[in-house]
Amino acid sequence: MKSIILPDYNANIIRALKSLHVEDKVIPKPVGGQVLVKIAAAPCNPSDIAFMRGGYNIRKTVPVVMGFEGTGTVVAAGSDPDAKELLGKRVSCFTQGDEDGTWAEYFVTGRENCIELIDDISDEQAAAFCVNPFTAYALVELAKQKNAGAIIQNAASGQVGIFIRTLAGRARIPVINLVRKEEHIDMLLSSGEKHLINTTDESFETDLKKTAHALNATVAFDAVGGELSGAMLNAMPRNGTLVLYGGLSGKAPGNFNPMDIIFENKSITGFNLGDWKEEIGTESFDLVSQELQSLIAEGGLKTKIQGSFKLDQAQEAVMQYIRNMSGGKILFEI
Repeated sequence: MKSIILPDYNANIIRALKSLHVEDKVIPKPVGGQVLVKIAAAPCNPSDIAFMRGGYNIRKTVPVVMGFEGTGTVVAAGSDPDAKELLGKRVSCFTQGDEDGTWAEYFVTGRENCIELIDDISDEQAAAFCVNPFTAYALVELAKQKNAGAIIQNAASGQVGIFIRTLAGRARIPVINLVRKEEHIDMLLSSGEKHLINTTDESFETDLKKTAHALNATVAFDAVGGELSGAMLNAMPRNGTLVLYGGLSGKAPGNFNPMDIIFENKSITGFNLGDWKEEIGTESFDLVSQELQSLIAEGGLKTKIQGSFKLDQAQEAVMQYIRNMSGGKILFEI
């Protein structure tokens, strides 16, 4: 089978990118509770970029097949009855373990890493189902639990940002969207968004604090890190919580006002999808999956795709994504 291989980690993204290459590997055989998925499509996510650089929280034994998620049909299964139940079924699949990933013609993983799909979801949408929709859902649920008057989010033009706005809108929670390009402001304005702030403006921190206090935005979702983390926490009213769920800047969160943390009861916490999934349990996760699949099938949620590529176009595909992440996902269609 054809597979996109990362031979080693490299903090220099260009060198990491140039090291990607296609290899022919033996099709793996599933054992026990594993299944073999014939991959139809697999996306590139920010986590894949961080992984290539060795900056993600998951480090696998290299060389390794790239890719954290994808979709396809289960064509073989191990001896476990639960695994065999998926034979012939379309699934969305995901991996965080020390195993080869989804950027290949075939992918073997545990049955627990697969979500059975309804017929009304296309391969394009199913390929990116396991990560972003659930991340956005869990974050909005957290805001609801904390009775936030509003949400602040950075990377607002990205896919998780789009999903957060959609799900928060259904819950009638306003969202203050932080972006760093005027074109993103224009794009969000045209889609009906009201609360938009450009982080490159001189008045950014003043404008953010004024809006956050006016809307009682006591929850902020941070996908970027760096000094922007501190700016978001500092802008929130008393009892504000900053939730770190990404590190797109590659920089450690900073610029926090310690007096706010001490005297205004502000806090910083993290979000990891795998931990959330374990916390809510299989039954609740399945219910969330059904809800999200229905929304996708109805068109209420949609992953934006900017282009599709073959496996042997790995370097071209990932470079396009790096240059324009806000343009949508790139897919490897197999």
